Amino acid sequence: MEAFDPWSCDDAPDPRELAHAEARAAYALGKLDGRLTSLGETEERLFCADLVRRTLLGALTQAGYLDAPERFADWLAGLARGPEHVAEAPSSALGIVRALLCEMALHPWEPLARTAQTLQRCARFVTDEVPLSLEEQAREMEATTGALMRARQLVEGLPPPQDAPLPFEALAALCSAAASDPAFAPIEPEIRSYDTGEVWVALAGLRPITPLWALDYALGHHLSRGRTLARALPMPGVVTTERLLTQNASVQLQLTGAVEAAARAHLRALDTARSRAALLTQRLAGLRRTSRAGEAWILLVGFAPLGLDPLMDAVGVSRRGTYALRDALREIGLAEARQSHGKVLLVASEDARPSNIRAPAASNALGPAVDALDQAMADIDRLLARTEDQEATGT
Repeated sequence: MEAFDPWSCDDAPDPRELAHAEARAAYALGKLDGRLTSLGETEERLFCADLVRRTLLGALTQAGYLDAPERFADWLAGLARGPEHVAEAPSSALGIVRALLCEMALHPWEPLARTAQTLQRCARFVTDEVPLSLEEQAREMEATTGALMRARQLVEGLPPPQDAPLPFEALAALCSAAASDPAFAPIEPEIRSYDTGEVWVALAGLRPITPLWALDYALGHHLSRGRTLARALPMPGVVTTERLLTQNASVQLQLTGAVEAAARAHLRALDTARSRAALLTQRLAGLRRTSRAGEAWILLVGFAPLGLDPLMDAVGVSRRGTYALRDALREIGLAEARQSHGKVLLVASEDARPSNIRAPAASNALGPAVDALDQAMADIDRLLARTEDQEATGT
């Protein structure tokens, strides 16, 4: 008797359909790789800010926190509590965010690591109503970091990249390995029985959620190791419970489509970063004094509205320096101040027109270096004016 081949089931996809899907995914990955190697500095920073946010939201959504996208901005700014607790979630929302930020802060791509480190400094994530005990915090940290470590081990055990230049076979092998791994294998829902007085009723609960977001994060390292991508980008949404449960040939087609979707999401983010970088460069050209307004705007447009205290921690300026940043961004039409939950927030804007009225100069708030620059520029202006007067009088 011939051995059973799981890839030869009756529901196997049409080979031509699979080949076309792999070609589309390979094209998207190739285009993404080319774009990653030609980024300017400002584009890099804008893209990484967006990437960190999408990675965090993708992990929270996969973990069952479906309201994370709506709550993230206020949660990050410390204005409201985070996503609603989900009984089936493997860890708390805050535990997942902290674990991923710690991991990204050590990423080999410096702009991504620096962005994660900045968010660690300025984020004001509100804790749950019932805080975890020290023992519970240690257990949760071990679970989240353990999931990332185990995901990395599974990815490192994939077929050598030189034997499979495209990642599709490796992805199928990863799903097969994860489906039988205790850390990621789908867990059967709990069955509960109830006595109605006449008959016993058995009801299946929701399936407990395993931390597949860790596999999505680790997958980027395999793509980078095989030189499919120049950077080890997280690939949110590629590995799902449904794909682990689908142990037949159709999973290849599903994974291929998921990889293409993730690559195109990165491409859209790169397009947005390019347009925002052009806008920022154009608007900042109108500022005479030096400041960290551009760095602050990248945080605001990439993550969420921030208060002045988080900006102090993120950008490294004093309280008076944040006022100068606020005035500079408002002057060039890139941000506006709003009141929310009794706090003043700086909100990024991309559509506002620059103000015709220049904001009052606040050079002292930006330190002695800027004061010296302004004084030097004033001396040059006076010298030029004196020279023009002498030429006009012939003396």
